[in-house]
Amino acid sequence: MKITLLFFLGMTLIQLVLLNRYFFALLGSSQQNKLHTTFHYLLSGIIIYLSSISFFPVVVTGSLSMSSAFIISWCYPARVESKLIYSIVYVILGFIAETLSYGLISQFHLTSDAIDLSKEQTRLPILLLSSLIFFLFIVFIKLFKRQRDHKLNTWYYLILAVINIVSLFILHTLFFYAQENNMYIYSAIAVLLINVTIIYLFDELIESFQMKDELQRLHKQTDYQNTSYQKISNSFQMTKRIIHDTNKHFIYIRACIQAGEREKALGHISKTLQAMKNSYFAIATGNLVIDSLLNNAINISNEKNIQITHHICIENLDMIDPFDLCIVIGNILDNAVEAAQLLPTPAERFILIRIFTQYQMLTIYTENSYTPCNKRRIKKNNELHGVGLLNIRQITERYGGHLTVTARETFKTIVVLPINRGA
Repeated sequence: MKITLLFFLGMTLIQLVLLNRYFFALLGSSQQNKLHTTFHYLLSGIIIYLSSISFFPVVVTGSLSMSSAFIISWCYPARVESKLIYSIVYVILGFIAETLSYGLISQFHLTSDAIDLSKEQTRLPILLLSSLIFFLFIVFIKLFKRQRDHKLNTWYYLILAVINIVSLFILHTLFFYAQENNMYIYSAIAVLLINVTIIYLFDELIESFQMKDELQRLHKQTDYQNTSYQKISNSFQMTKRIIHDTNKHFIYIRACIQAGEREKALGHISKTLQAMKNSYFAIATGNLVIDSLLNNAINISNEKNIQITHHICIENLDMIDPFDLCIVIGNILDNAVEAAQLLPTPAERFILIRIFTQYQMLTIYTENSYTPCNKRRIKKNNELHGVGLLNIRQITERYGGHLTVTARETFKTIVVLPINRGA
């Protein structure tokens, strides 16, 4: 009895290893701390162990298996919807592995006794062989899965969930006819191919939406830059007109002073200075991405009565791809403007942004007012909501940088990117 329980304990450890490899193949490395990860694996292991030593109905066993997978999935960076889909797929693949294991043992008479799933002596070799088959599934998935995650429309997740549930129902039905017809093995393999294809198509769908998102942001960057070019052209034209009329302004001001009309002179000087101020960009660093995005944010903030303060001190940023820089700064500013404008009064709305280079690092710091409990969403495309920070994080990680986000009295975002290396 003790040996049997120890064997089940060993099988539990094997299942945890398989879960680790499964989610690593799908989602990449875990980003949780050791204590958090240990807790999740311990809780999942308890569920797996209790499920393996007991003979529960198929529905209960499947639910426990999905629960253990879903618990482990929280150790990996992905959306809840993706975690749920992959947990259901884990149950399907596990069911197929056990079905194939049962079929192989039955067909080749690998056990001396008749197959009775209520007996531990029968279930142990099935679990062991199914673990080996499941490992082969993971190796196969690893060949094409590219560890991507992206926000999809809710309908896509619902359709995938329905397909997975139908697959489970088919497998459950096939299993009861296993002893009557060995063809069920081929049916299980067919269901396996369907679900592996689903994983592949799910991955391709994510890539398609990512490309669509990046294309939209590229168009947005182009619009910003076109707007900047137009504003620069207008600025030059306006400055040219002011310079052309400077002599006339001085003659009028001199006449006002000579006539003792000091207030008229001061008023005309103020008006001329304001015209000169309006004729050039508020920010002109020479970096087109920063200039266009920040000046655009300043114009939008002025329209929405948001007080915006900026401090810019940068050096050469040629080592950072303008497309990546546009995504980082554009998303940060979009999020800041969106959050700040939701405050009820103009006095509460503010944005502070600092961009500077120091020690071969580009630092982008923003702080803005926001209302944590406000659920209102104003983005035109809801599918892109929440994608901004994920895109920023992906770019910072690719450059070997760092992203920090804190939401307390104010919302703060800090991005640090090395500028002495390429992407």
